[in-house]
Amino acid sequence: MKTIRRVQQRTQKTAEKIYLSRDEQVQKLRNDGLIIHDEKRAKYRLKWEGYYNFAVGYNRIFRDENRRYYQDTTFEQLEAIYDFDKHLRGIVYEYAQSVECTLKALISDEFSRKYGVKEREYLAEENFTDEPNEKGNVRWLVATCREALRDAVKQGTSGYKDYVAHNAKTYGHVPLWALIRSLSFGNTSKFLKLMKREDKAAIASEYNLSQSMLCNMMEVAVCFRNVAAHGERTFCTLLSSVRLSEKLPIFRSLQIPKKADGTPEYGRSDFMAFLICLKHLLPHGEFAECLRRVRAEVDVLSKSLPPFIMRKVYEQSGLSGAWRKLDIIKIYGN
Repeated sequence: MKTIRRVQQRTQKTAEKIYLSRDEQVQKLRNDGLIIHDEKRAKYRLKWEGYYNFAVGYNRIFRDENRRYYQDTTFEQLEAIYDFDKHLRGIVYEYAQSVECTLKALISDEFSRKYGVKEREYLAEENFTDEPNEKGNVRWLVATCREALRDAVKQGTSGYKDYVAHNAKTYGHVPLWALIRSLSFGNTSKFLKLMKREDKAAIASEYNLSQSMLCNMMEVAVCFRNVAAHGERTFCTLLSSVRLSEKLPIFRSLQIPKKADGTPEYGRSDFMAFLICLKHLLPHGEFAECLRRVRAEVDVLSKSLPPFIMRKVYEQSGLSGAWRKLDIIKIYGN
């Protein structure tokens, strides 16, 4: 029994994380097989980006089953994948914001037209879905909106919003187009989901989508926006709580390989899924520019990495099939 306990203690001690100085971090990378030509440059990146964020976060794609870097892997290649993902996060955040802005405009316009501009009128529970399993969510949403209103007019607090306070003070009420600006993208997506079917359908028609498909795409967009906003790895993200519907007609044009069950192997919970959503949610010109920037980032990366590593990038991001032509692929009836 004592022998087992000693072995467990040694195992636990071996697994412990310890602090490493910058010199020790560089030496550890070298010990693991990474080639570092410019030690000063390596220390600079590790200082400003953080060893965990920079090295640990992106080294998996370069390491074998023994956790050793593949032969001839360089620090510059690690830099390339890190910078690629950093730029990708910027693209995701920028265009997710564009989607959010449009959705808020459409919701506030439709809701105000039907239910008025005073919060006492439009924030009534009967203006939302009457599905029994959503009643609790509707109460939560209305309470969240009312709390946002209360916080927004309290000057000197973190929740204060001058545009909300201005409407409340000047007109005695806060129209939804002002209130909705203070809601997060996630809560705006929930607002859409909890609207009445006919109201959701009116908004979905602006995108030429069914209401269920629009809600599904907004969930995917919100998830990727949050990944980017929190600085998490983006190119290899696989969403765990939401999947893009495989029923989208565009999958037929993308030539994406299929799994044994007939569903697309890529494009449902990966970065490709986010691009497919943007294809449907952004104006054509804006999406074309977004895709151009993604293609440019991929092309820069491909010049720095060996082909077998780039194949991993394509697999983990879901960038498969005719993704480069996504801007000119036609969207058939949804």
